[in-house]
Amino acid sequence: MKPSLRLFFLLFFLICSQSEDLFAQKASHFIEDIDIVSDTTVSSLSVHGIHDKRRRGEVTLPFYFEDIEQVFEVRVYLKHEDQITDLKLIHANDFKVIEEPLAVGDNVYRFKLQFVETNKNAKPSFVFNLWTIDGQEVTYEQKLLPYTNTIVEIADKKPDVERELYIGEEKEYEILSNREENLRVDNIWHEQADLSWRLFQRENKIFISVLPKFVKSFSTEIVFETLIPNLIEGRKRYETMPLELKFNVKAPRLTYLATDKNEIVYEGAQSNEEGIELQIQQNRKLQLEKTYRIENQEEKGGHLVAELFTKRNMSNNKTLCLIRVYDYHNLQDGYLYIKDGDDAKFITNFNIISKNIIESIQLLRPGRNWTGDLSVYPGETVSLKFQGKQMQHARYLFEGLSNRNIDSVNTRMEVQTMQISVPLNINQKELKIYNGDEYTGHSIKIKEKQSPKNFDFVTIDCGNGPKIVSQIEKPIFYPKAITDVILKFNTDEIDGLQLYGKQYITLDVRVIGPQGQLIELARDDNIVICPGETSPRHFNYEKNNCSDPLITLNKYLGIKTHRFEDWTKLEIYISHQKDKYSEQIYTKKIEIYASRKSQFDIDLSFPAGLLVKKANEDDISSGISGISISAIAQFKFFKPGTIGRVRPYRFGVGSIALNAFNLSDNEDIDRDLGIVALGSVHPLQRPGRKLSLPLYIGFGYFLKADTFFWMVGPGISVSF
Repeated sequence: MKPSLRLFFLLFFLICSQSEDLFAQKASHFIEDIDIVSDTTVSSLSVHGIHDKRRRGEVTLPFYFEDIEQVFEVRVYLKHEDQITDLKLIHANDFKVIEEPLAVGDNVYRFKLQFVETNKNAKPSFVFNLWTIDGQEVTYEQKLLPYTNTIVEIADKKPDVERELYIGEEKEYEILSNREENLRVDNIWHEQADLSWRLFQRENKIFISVLPKFVKSFSTEIVFETLIPNLIEGRKRYETMPLELKFNVKAPRLTYLATDKNEIVYEGAQSNEEGIELQIQQNRKLQLEKTYRIENQEEKGGHLVAELFTKRNMSNNKTLCLIRVYDYHNLQDGYLYIKDGDDAKFITNFNIISKNIIESIQLLRPGRNWTGDLSVYPGETVSLKFQGKQMQHARYLFEGLSNRNIDSVNTRMEVQTMQISVPLNINQKELKIYNGDEYTGHSIKIKEKQSPKNFDFVTIDCGNGPKIVSQIEKPIFYPKAITDVILKFNTDEIDGLQLYGKQYITLDVRVIGPQGQLIELARDDNIVICPGETSPRHFNYEKNNCSDPLITLNKYLGIKTHRFEDWTKLEIYISHQKDKYSEQIYTKKIEIYASRKSQFDIDLSFPAGLLVKKANEDDISSGISGISISAIAQFKFFKPGTIGRVRPYRFGVGSIALNAFNLSDNEDIDRDLGIVALGSVHPLQRPGRKLSLPLYIGFGYFLKADTFFWMVGPGISVSF
């Protein structure tokens, strides 16, 4: 690359960087400090702000929260406050405004708000609009960093105890935390040098499950991931403080024998008449044609859960057995011990569940009543109620769904209730319901969200730039030729933290002439706008009927917009299709006028009683004229903000035939033809009036007298 070209690019980069810094400086020129105040803490931008080295000049304001529903007071301190007339907070999905900004001092604005799901919204921000005394609008954005102090500990609160583990055995410990909702519970195995561990949730409690790798004694530190960071020494860390644990890992006491079934359905005493076939892992110490007891504890005197009869060895390294079940068991309740008499020989584990009968399933949304409509939306959390028989031992699972919370308080023989959360990005059309490994024949339907969204995602442009449809509150006056009217649907703004789904829209267009006459009607009731690629459901929406998000009105009109007469009105009605929604729909009316600042026409008038003064005469020798005739090419001017209302004055040039209608033979009659520039005042103006009584004033040049003149007087005017 040539040195001159390198220098050019370097200068260009420096200019762009400097422009960016100046823009940021302009926005922050009026902000001195920002405080976020809670009941216990105050976070100040000037004291606690975190500077981002990657983005020059950007400072993030961290603030501590204790509760998701917490209300904060925010104080904005201005500098150069004498240059600021007002400050407004732009509403966003990140928070709910409790009190709008209010000036509480010469340089202080205060407002209150409540953040929405603080533990899930990791990057909120404030956006302010400030108005200066010279009428400029300045936008300021303040990045925020919510953080909390997430602490974890073992439920038995014995951190120094050396816990006993056995190779091959998985052990669970309950975890307590002051911010359980902030822990990232992913149920995924994490590997460390001496053990594997996973964090999971069961019955609204959080557990850590550990599986040792080697026979040894060791100490370890386990760190859990968080959704919202902890702020430690001024640095954000998306993890808890280490949980210190001590373990003593011993050799396995008993051999674990895996079975080919993870679920066995217990239907009562009648199911034991023939027994249930089961394949278990072969072991040389497992004797054939022998009955073993299966109990829930290693020690003698355990509760009898089942009996296992070994039949024969198979070629797949399994032993075929018959099992007779006497009670229920859950994997999470611990191991099952295979005993010869009272002596434990092996361990195993599987679920023993009941044969339950589902008579009905009902669904509950917050603030609604129970319903039999089993349709849910992505991202929704709902409660389910199963009614039938033997519900207390049923273990309902949902295909493709891992997060469910069972309400153990409301679980009885006839009823089991639970809460499920449907992921936003779920790809299935239904969630099949299983009882263990057995399909129940029931399912939950996944239904795409279909709610009408306010028209803040639609812009309209008639030539003076796009305007957001929902913010248009008054008619639009466009003084030039309207080449076309463009409706643009910004598809990326439909779905966000809240889903709305496809937007089914009807478009009505009416063209109304200057005199109020209806010229043309057009309608399109088949507009379907699909959410864009930023939507978490974008790839799940059916797109076979999606419309082009850019619509030109001229494609609907026979008389194109650029052919509109002056003051033609274009009425545009945008509304949601009522039959597509169960909620209140939105309707918006937009009026666009082909307005004009002025208008050119020909005015034929009959001035009478004009007072004429010629330049070559010392006095007004011409006196008052008789009836004359004038033809004036003139401009009339319209009142701003009104529809076709003209101002009372006009200006133009033309000709005047002085005393043209005085047919007397008197030689003193001063007849002449003049070139004139006239101004006129037309009182009592009304739309459509052709005849008026104006007052004229002007000057000109008489061709016969060969002299300049000026004149003033009334007349009769006819417009064409």
